Amino acid sequence: MGELDILRRNRHLRTAQLQELLPPHRSRASIQAKRDKTPGLGYRCLPWRKGEDEELRRAAPTKGATAIHHVLPHRTVWEINLRAKALGIKLFNYHEKPLAIVGEPLADAIRQRAREDGLSMRGLDCELGTSGYFTNVAAQRARRGSAPYMPAIRKAIAFFEAELVTGPDGTITIDWKDE
Repeated sequence: MGELDILRRNRHLRTAQLQELLPPHRSRASIQAKRDKTPGLGYRCLPWRKGEDEELRRAAPTKGATAIHHVLPHRTVWEINLRAKALGIKLFNYHEKPLAIVGEPLADAIRQRAREDGLSMRGLDCELGTSGYFTNVAAQRARRGSAPYMPAIRKAIAFFEAELVTGPDGTITIDWKDE
C-alpha cells in the first residue's frame, strides 16, 4: 500500500497520528502539505455512529469534552463539543463542581468570592499577580500549618473592594461591603 493510499484511508486521523503510519522520514509538515495540496486528502470528519452517540450520552454527566476525547480518541474535542450541542447534550463543566476548601479561611473566602464572580483561581492569580497563591499555594501553606500570605490576601481584598476586620477574639475576617 502506497503513502497516498494510507492518507486516503486514514483521512479522519490527525497529522500526528498519520505520521506514525507513514515512513519515519515523513515530517508533520510534509504530511500536512500533502493533505492540503491533494484533493480528497484533507481532514474529513467521519459521520457519527450510533455507538459513539451513546458513548457521548453516557459520559456527558461526568466528563467534559477533553475527557470524552480519551474515550473516543478519533474524535477531536471540537467535534465532541459540536456533536453534544447538536444532540442537545450538556457536557460536564468542572466549574460547576463544588470549590475545594484549602483549609485557610481567608483564602477560602476569597476563592469562593472569585468563583461567585465567575473568575477561575488561575484567572484570579493572573489578575492579581499572586503567582499561583489562590490556585495551589494557599492549600500547601495550610497543610504545612503556615500562616496566610498576607500580601496576596491584601491584593485580593483591594481587588474585591472589601476590607479585613478583626473580631473581638482576634480572628481576622473579610467584610465584603456589598453583602
